[in-house]
Amino acid sequence: MDIGKFLKSPEYEIKITTYRDIFQAEAMERDRFGEEYKMLSAAISISKIDMQKMGLKPKDRVKISNSYGSIIVEAKETKKDEPGGLAFMVNSPWSNSLVSGDTQGKGIPEYKNINAKISLSKEEITTLEKLIAPFIKKPIPF
Repeated sequence: MDIGKFLKSPEYEIKITTYRDIFQAEAMERDRFGEEYKMLSAAISISKIDMQKMGLKPKDRVKISNSYGSIIVEAKETKKDEPGGLAFMVNSPWSNSLVSGDTQGKGIPEYKNINAKISLSKEEITTLEKLIAPFIKKPIPF
């Protein structure tokens, strides 16, 4: 019997900053619902230090959640030796699901310093269709 499937993965506090990426933008222009766009967008880049601390490996799926939303994305290791404590996601429907709609009178949501919890997950990566479905009034013909 696999007892591990009954144990919950430990959660870690994480701070996320979103950014724009030319490769992801090009993939979006080619096919917003394509695999390349999903691969570049449904991911979080984490420092090697934090990956080790959290027991994660590149390509692991992780659950990221806060009071605004919850998503499953792929973990990637940052290319540079980052000190840890901060993770990065490209600006996309996945990262936007963790952003508060409250602009605090500025007119622009806060895309930096997003507080969330992260844990290893066995679930599939959240689909783009699932992320946008609540905002569409009629069913999506997929």
